[in-house]
Amino acid sequence: MKYRIPAEFRLGMRGLDKVLGKLESEIMEVVWRKGCQVSIRDVYEEIQANRKIAYTTVMTVMSRLAAKKLLQKWSVGNTHYFLPTITREEFTRSVVGKVMDSLLDDFADVTLAHFIQRVQKDDRETIHRLETILAAHKEEELQKDDNDDATG
Repeated sequence: MKYRIPAEFRLGMRGLDKVLGKLESEIMEVVWRKGCQVSIRDVYEEIQANRKIAYTTVMTVMSRLAAKKLLQKWSVGNTHYFLPTITREEFTRSVVGKVMDSLLDDFADVTLAHFIQRVQKDDRETIHRLETILAAHKEEELQKDDNDDATG
């Protein structure tokens, strides 16, 4: 089941609110945290404990998340159950990949320069991890070239 990564990216928001609506991200966080099938009531009660919200609002948003294929939905009698179709980590990785691809497609030099500047400012450990990733990538490319030469 292929989920749809939202196309809109809101710079001024925090976390998953950058790509999902505020209530959508709140619902997805509840579903991911529970780690098992949930009913609308399960999610509603958790959100209701922190703020006033209508049950039907939670129901509508969960149905929309199912339409976006971020949740799998099924019914038993009158109760609707949901499971995430993707882990939080997979979703985050996909969103970051899509954003980075878009930036690199349109602004490669500036994106890379900013990324390096930001990493240098933060810590040496991150630079070391990047060097390790680059070395592994180069090794994969060399092996791929060797395999291509052997078969070609």
